[in-house]
Amino acid sequence: MKKILLALFILSASTAFSQWQQVISMNPAQSLHEIEFYDSNTGYTVSTLYNGSTMNIYKTTNGGLNWTAQNSGYTGTRLMAIEILHPDTVYISGNYGIILKTTNGGLNWIRQPTADTTTQLWGLKFTNSFTGYCCGSGGVIYKTTNAGANWNLLNSGSNTQLYKPFFVNETTGYVSGAPVVLKTTNAGQSWFPLDVGVIPPVEFFRDIKFTSENTGYLIADVGRIRKTTNAGVNWTLLSTGTTEALFSISFPTPDTGYVGGDHGIVLKTTNAGDNWTIQQTSLNEFIYGIAFTSPVEGLACSWSGKILKTTNGGVVTSISDPLIIPEGYSLRQNYPNPYNPSTDIEFSILKNEYVKLVVYDYLGREVKTLVSEQLSPGSYSVSFDGENLSSGVYYYKLTAGSFTETKKMTLLK
Repeated sequence: MKKILLALFILSASTAFSQWQQVISMNPAQSLHEIEFYDSNTGYTVSTLYNGSTMNIYKTTNGGLNWTAQNSGYTGTRLMAIEILHPDTVYISGNYGIILKTTNGGLNWIRQPTADTTTQLWGLKFTNSFTGYCCGSGGVIYKTTNAGANWNLLNSGSNTQLYKPFFVNETTGYVSGAPVVLKTTNAGQSWFPLDVGVIPPVEFFRDIKFTSENTGYLIADVGRIRKTTNAGVNWTLLSTGTTEALFSISFPTPDTGYVGGDHGIVLKTTNAGDNWTIQQTSLNEFIYGIAFTSPVEGLACSWSGKILKTTNGGVVTSISDPLIIPEGYSLRQNYPNPYNPSTDIEFSILKNEYVKLVVYDYLGREVKTLVSEQLSPGSYSVSFDGENLSSGVYYYKLTAGSFTETKKMTLLK
């Protein structure tokens, strides 16, 4: 009787939390290089198409649940950066020196004059409605002071790839590159390199974000995140627990931040970078862009055209009341089984400890790490997506302290 009552209580107290859920997969597959949101509803993402189509800008007005394709006017062009000043006023940059602008929410996109047909323009940042910066390959930094009507080439003092600009006010800004970080204190009139402690042979600093005039974060390859608390004078290498390449960073608050990386991982901190938790999404590919509109609500885009969304900060799904402690450790059979392409795996742990849930193929090769983090006592559910896998038998193994258990599941396409 006790077990029956407990089961009924758990069901009545359960809550349908979400983690990272796929909301769309572009057809045809296409690399989504950036995703940006103006508010919780309106956002844009951009892609590369080589099939003759020019519909490679996408807009959402309902928080990413639906996306409408817009005509950029260009095909075979890699669009890479987005800056949203207003839901209707947006800038986009890409290959061949292209900077596009819309003032009507994407109904029309107009190319801005740069006199450049070769540069890969990786990053965009405006400090007000008139003044903006765009950076790219060959150490190029452009600046406009008239809302994009003209773009003037600045002297960066560098000839390397420049990825992302970020300004903390109208005069002080930073640009991340490979392998350099530049700073200006006079609105781009001059730039000087910062000593960030580059680790040989080379590092690609793909994104940089500041949460105040003094505190900023710099991400790079092999899981490296650096932090400064004195406006770039000194940088501290943080411990992330991963060696995956990192591509995009978003801090919705000074304490809470997210980083997208290779093999579908998302790193999360809730204490300004002191600790990072690895979240394993259902993807096994580059997460190029990540954007959060609150500490718990955000979206991410991938190299094959998938967009993921979380409304609870990406945490592993808890399916039980936190006051109810399970009677023991357990790993349940996935449901549905067989499945195509996704299935849910539930497990319970008895005490606060580090938990790993890993999927293997029939040869014992690791396919995906679904959970790798510290969890509190309780019951949890994790989704596994086998869209990019072949039909066959797979195994999933739960490790929590000294407890281990493995079960078999079948992907049937």
